[in-house]
Amino acid sequence: MKQTVNLFYFFTFMLIAGLYSCGSNISHIPHAEDPVATQKEYKAPLDKVWNAARLALSESYTFKVMDKSSGIMVTEFSTVDSKELSLIQISFFGKTYKNSYTVNFVQNAPNSTVVSVGVKLEAVQYALLSRSESNKDVEAYLRKALFDKIDANLGKAVTSS
Repeated sequence: MKQTVNLFYFFTFMLIAGLYSCGSNISHIPHAEDPVATQKEYKAPLDKVWNAARLALSESYTFKVMDKSSGIMVTEFSTVDSKELSLIQISFFGKTYKNSYTVNFVQNAPNSTVVSVGVKLEAVQYALLSRSESNKDVEAYLRKALFDKIDANLGKAVTSS
């Protein structure tokens, strides 16, 4: 009888811990009501837009590729919004999402630069297993966040010069 009670408590604990940890680090991201474009045109020269994007990305990411002559930046994967799950949450059913950006720059005219942003998502589960995933809401949220940071950095660069 005592062994049965111990097994009951063990399985109950595991179930509660498993259900508690059914989370992810992207639960704060809202559903995207309006689509977020994958590219944006800036009325600024390539150098200024390049520097604004580099500053925006270097806050939370390291660069895998940064080639100005080709007009491309690619970041290493980093945890979305730097929100890590606890080891207990990851151990059961929780997922930690990481993302990488691919940013392309095309200068159409001296004061016209088009920036295209691609987002790649990766879900890490059980602290080991990584796989590529797609989530349009998260991708839109991340693209918008990057465009907003580029806008802010470009505004600072314009007002300071």
